[in-house]
Amino acid sequence: MPPPLAPIVLFDIDGTVLTFDGPPPGPGRTSLERAMMDLHAFDRATDGIRVAGGTDRGLARAMLRRAAADESDASIERVIACYLGHLETILLTERYRPIGDVALAVRMLEERSAVVGLATGNVRHGARLKLASAGLAASFAIERGGYGCDAEPRAEILRKAVERCTSAANAGAPIVVVGDTERDVEAGRAIGARVVGVARDDEARRELARAGADAIVDACGEALVRQIMG
Repeated sequence: MPPPLAPIVLFDIDGTVLTFDGPPPGPGRTSLERAMMDLHAFDRATDGIRVAGGTDRGLARAMLRRAAADESDASIERVIACYLGHLETILLTERYRPIGDVALAVRMLEERSAVVGLATGNVRHGARLKLASAGLAASFAIERGGYGCDAEPRAEILRKAVERCTSAANAGAPIVVVGDTERDVEAGRAIGARVVGVARDDEARRELARAGADAIVDACGEALVRQIMG
C-alpha cells in the first residue's frame, strides 16, 4: 500500500506572513506607483484600486486602464519590471516584518509532514524580495509556489502551487490555504481547499468571517498550526 499523501499548506504573503509597519502606502504600493510615473507619467496610479488580495498582473492591468494606456501583455510586463526595480531599491532601507512566528509555524507544519508552499499574487521575484526583507527567505522553498507571473486569477495561482507542491513531494489532498482576504477564501473554495484566515484587526476578521473562512487566527504561529493540523 502506498504511503498516505502529505497535506499541502499554501501561504499567501502580503498581510498573511508579512506586513509593513512604516508610514503608508508601503514598499509594494509605492513601487507600483513609481513604475507608473516612470513609464506613463501617471501619478497616484493605485487610487481607487484595492491592492490587498490582488495580483501583480491584475494590478498592473488596472493601473494601465486608469491611465488609459495600452493593456497588452508587453505593457504589463514593462510595468512589473519597473516595479521590481523600485521594490528592490526601497527594500535596501525599509523592511517588512513577519506576522507572528512564521518560521516556527512552517517548521512545525513540516515536522508534521505537511508540504508547505506559497500562493501569492506577487510575481516570483517580488515574493523573493519581500520574504528576504522580512528574514523569511529560508522558511519557504520558492520553487513550491504559485505566483502572480503564472496567472491573474488567484484560483489559477493556487492550482499552479498545488501542481508544483505535488511534483516536489508525495503530496495531495487535503489542501489548506492560509490568507488574509476574502479573495483568498474565494480562490481556496474554487479549488476545494480548506481556508484558514490570518486577521490582524477586527475589520479583517469580519471580512474573512463573511467570506466563510473555516478558521481565523490573529497571526502565524502555534495557533495557526493547530487550526491546520488539528
